Amino acid sequence: MATIDDIVQLSGVSRSTVFRFYNGQNIRSDAKTSIIEAMKQLNYRTDELYKYLNIELEISISSDFESFQGFTKVVNGITSRAEEKGIKVNIARRSVEQMERDYTNWNNSTTLKGIIVVGKNTNDTLLEADLMKKHGIRHVFVNRIMADANISYVAVNLRKAASDMVEHLITIGHKNIAVIGCPSHSQVDEAKLLGYRDAFEKHNLPINHKLVHELSSMDQWEETVRHILEIQRPSAFFAICDSHAIKLIKFAKDYGIDIPSDMALVGMDDIDMTAYVHPSITTVHVPFSKMGALAVDHVINLLIQEDVQATKTIVKHHLVHRESC
Repeated sequence: MATIDDIVQLSGVSRSTVFRFYNGQNIRSDAKTSIIEAMKQLNYRTDELYKYLNIELEISISSDFESFQGFTKVVNGITSRAEEKGIKVNIARRSVEQMERDYTNWNNSTTLKGIIVVGKNTNDTLLEADLMKKHGIRHVFVNRIMADANISYVAVNLRKAASDMVEHLITIGHKNIAVIGCPSHSQVDEAKLLGYRDAFEKHNLPINHKLVHELSSMDQWEETVRHILEIQRPSAFFAICDSHAIKLIKFAKDYGIDIPSDMALVGMDDIDMTAYVHPSITTVHVPFSKMGALAVDHVINLLIQEDVQATKTIVKHHLVHRESC
């Protein structure tokens, strides 16, 4: 294995600075970058490198994380990639007061700590983004596209994904397509509803606004579904997520509606259950595990490369065609 003298010679940094780096002490940004590059060139294992950097990651989750369908896959992607790199991961659920307290003191320790934010609603997302930007905390949001140039994310373009799915329904002859969402509460719902409208605009088709239901609370979802199926009878239903699509199969049976002969049904996310219900559900594959793994890579890069302000990555999606459409 390479010695400290090898690192000193290759990096051009003094021995005392290299020793301070090894001991987890703060050193100049340019010196840290030079030492890291030297270690890479000398074929240090990544887990050995990250051990010297003393990196820790935290997954910041919401109080209602169970409602996020991709949560388990995202966390598995994060923890698997972190384990490969020998990095410790913690999961934290904080109140607003706890975030304000902890984030104020975040960078006061010798540990390099980054945050991966998963499954927050719109208000919590914006609040946490503002706090992390204010305190210079290295972070990555998973599946949230953020316009602020200082905010990092890895995400699927959900607006485009929803548009692709609704466009598929339109191209096979459907014009009366129902959709339900809660855009005031969920950035995800907002993006998908915009994608729904984009597909109709692309094909110069009018939207049947009676079939577009924007709720103030998801507590109204079941009542709204029953109204749509009983009164409006659309030719297709764009379920904003797969868990809704699965529930819709049961509701459709209650009203004597056969899927897909009486009504086509599509979802989004490609959770495992969609392949096993009857009929199996046509959906959009969202690579949750891959986004989790990439979030680890990106937040580590932000911690190491201090001259990088933010990183923004869009991951590809694709349609999965099954029996429901």
